[in-house]
Amino acid sequence: MTRRRPPAQLFSLSDTDIGLPRRGVAGKRLASLRPGALVLASDWDAVYAEERLRLRALAVDGRRRTRSGAWSHATAAALHGLPLYRTGTNRVSMTLFGEHPRRNGSDVTWHFAPLDESEIVEREGMRVTSLDRTVYDVIRTESLETAVACFDAALRMAGWDETTNEYDNAAAEECRALVRARVFANPGARGIIQARFVTRFADGRAQLPGESVSRLWMAQLGIRKPELQYRVALGGGKYALLDFAWPDAGLWCEFDGEVKYSDGDILRGRHRDDVLAAQAERERKIRAATGWQPYRWGFEQMQCFDEFVEYLREIRLYPALRAE
Repeated sequence: MTRRRPPAQLFSLSDTDIGLPRRGVAGKRLASLRPGALVLASDWDAVYAEERLRLRALAVDGRRRTRSGAWSHATAAALHGLPLYRTGTNRVSMTLFGEHPRRNGSDVTWHFAPLDESEIVEREGMRVTSLDRTVYDVIRTESLETAVACFDAALRMAGWDETTNEYDNAAAEECRALVRARVFANPGARGIIQARFVTRFADGRAQLPGESVSRLWMAQLGIRKPELQYRVALGGGKYALLDFAWPDAGLWCEFDGEVKYSDGDILRGRHRDDVLAAQAERERKIRAATGWQPYRWGFEQMQCFDEFVEYLREIRLYPALRAE
């Protein structure tokens, strides 16, 4: 699931005219995204990369004189609600058909490539590349980690039922097939080798970008492929879903991190101690049902690949779980 916060509001310069201050703006510190486009500084500081790109796109789109082209690449991913792992937010991307003499602006990167109207959808009144075209562009041009997290989320969007916690593999594979067709139709495109790998590797059962990157890095270490969202019956019709499980080794791991215990969106009105207590009780029930040893990590153990490897060594998962 993509991280969500209430969307920040974009203001135009006229909204903040001294003679007629807009409600909620007067006396507040504002951040300028570009001339005439402002946002509350407190909102800008609080939101994730996806929301920052959305705001920048809105700021630029409101001053465009033509409806040609469409928001694309990471910007389109943000507008589709896909996660962007450690992606820069200083520039937005737009694709225009063909070759144009236009130069990149200070906050806009222009891409000149074939773009059919059938590849364009509308989001928030803006023209945006379709989901499959967006994923295709992202997995070629962003980092490998960003690419995997983005494609995982697109497959989850297509195949995961949040009500039943069931994965419709056929629906997810339809999404994968659309992207795969683009990959194989463009053998000489920039980043196509990475795109081929990501198209094979992506899995919509990953719930969060941290899970996607963890799975990628474990695969790069040669660790055996885990079962994802492994279902454990807890009795009374209840169950738990484990992020990563190795049933034959009697081990399971979960990604969360300290943000889980401080982010208001995740806490949803609960106290941090209550969340920790509920987690401990869930873990106790899983251990009682399986007898398996649990391990946890978060972004604090994933600042970089080497730190993640060191943590896996500390908890003795690596090289113990390496494939034979």
